[in-house]
Amino acid sequence: MNTSSVKTVDRLVDIIESFSASEPTWTLTGLSERLGLPKSTLHRFLISLEAHGILRQDKESKRWRLGYRLFIWGSLAEQSTPWQEIVRPVMRELVSETGETALLTVYASREVVCLEKLETDHPVRLALDVGSRHPPHAGASSKVLMAYLPESEIDAIIDECGLPRLCENTITSGYELRSELNRIRKLGYAISVNETDPGAWGVATPVRDWRDEVVAAIGVAGPDSRFSEELADVYVRRCEAAAERISSALFARSGPSGTFGA
Repeated sequence: MNTSSVKTVDRLVDIIESFSASEPTWTLTGLSERLGLPKSTLHRFLISLEAHGILRQDKESKRWRLGYRLFIWGSLAEQSTPWQEIVRPVMRELVSETGETALLTVYASREVVCLEKLETDHPVRLALDVGSRHPPHAGASSKVLMAYLPESEIDAIIDECGLPRLCENTITSGYELRSELNRIRKLGYAISVNETDPGAWGVATPVRDWRDEVVAAIGVAGPDSRFSEELADVYVRRCEAAAERISSALFARSGPSGTFGA
């Protein structure tokens, strides 16, 4: 493949990756400004992608959004390597190693969604259901995901969604939250105690894709009666190992072999 062809592919990927849960639609002008491409050049790309069902344009608003073909590709990717078959054994091992509930979460539309949960056998457990949604500023898994968002998205969460107090130790100051997110990025993990529910703690680490971008968080959580700083260090290492196993199994360096979604 020559240099020109590679550049074209790179531009097409950049266009597709501009669409996200927080930015599901774009105008031609807005996308042109984001990508630094002339409108005429970008429009040719958009028309070509629309012809293949990769993008579609709303006839009334004239805004562009992802098309049906990506749903087909996503479904094929999941069928070829179902992420549950990879993630659940890792989570079962994490539960066995820690004796606590294991959680897999993702970020979507300024909320954190619990994608998978495996319970411990302890009679006292964490009350969190698969599919439940939570604010991104409280709890270990939520803060890990928020820490690796673009700064503009972090600003929007703080300014537009606010930082409601959920529990005794919920961070409600934008300045303190940004400091906490910086600490998480530096250390590579998050810890929370009494941030979401009374008497609950959590530890979480990021799961990265083939581009080294954070796509999920893996963590453990439980009641504070079974928590200590020494155990937190152990749990962080266990979660880091679990995240690495999930990333290695789901994502090859050349591209995705599985998909996360909410």
